[in-house]
Amino acid sequence: MWVIWFGPMVVVFFLVGMTIAAVLLRLSKLRSPRTALAAAALPFGCAALPVLALAVLSLAASAFAPDDRVLHAELLGPGPIPDADRMLFDAFGKGPKREVLLRLDATSTERARLMALPGLVRAPMTPVAFANRGKRHRLDSWWMRPVAAGTGARSPFTDCLAPTIYAADGYNGWHELRLAFCAADSGNTSTVFVAARGR
Repeated sequence: MWVIWFGPMVVVFFLVGMTIAAVLLRLSKLRSPRTALAAAALPFGCAALPVLALAVLSLAASAFAPDDRVLHAELLGPGPIPDADRMLFDAFGKGPKREVLLRLDATSTERARLMALPGLVRAPMTPVAFANRGKRHRLDSWWMRPVAAGTGARSPFTDCLAPTIYAADGYNGWHELRLAFCAADSGNTSTVFVAARGR
């Protein structure tokens, strides 16, 4: 369900509850204070149903979604796993349509490990084409947005300074593996974005 439809859905459920309460009132079914109070609470109870459904779906998704450590191993194979607070993953599809996207605030050691992947070469892909991998899945809140040096105010979370795109196709069974290395801006970490498809 798109989030944009959530608010209107709550309103619709509230109006349905009000309609049912009005029908009960018209049919003179509200003969006691207890039934009148229940009818007054009915619209709010109906409006709470989508909220409850969303909470249940969110809990179910978090319970059954693969752990970041599992996705990291699937993406890059065995080896040291970065701290969970420096990684963001999303995975889509199964089999040959499988796609995993990673954002990593990599330390110099982690960056060196990625630069040493077997068969790693510069890719002819443009930074904009790489950025579209995440846009296709609506990951605008954390996926790469390429920016050039000298750009004014930048978001440290999404803006990738002068990205360099590499390919390591075939690594760990991935048909296509692309890595975008962002130029280090400040601090001890630099951001790396990884997109893998077709396992």
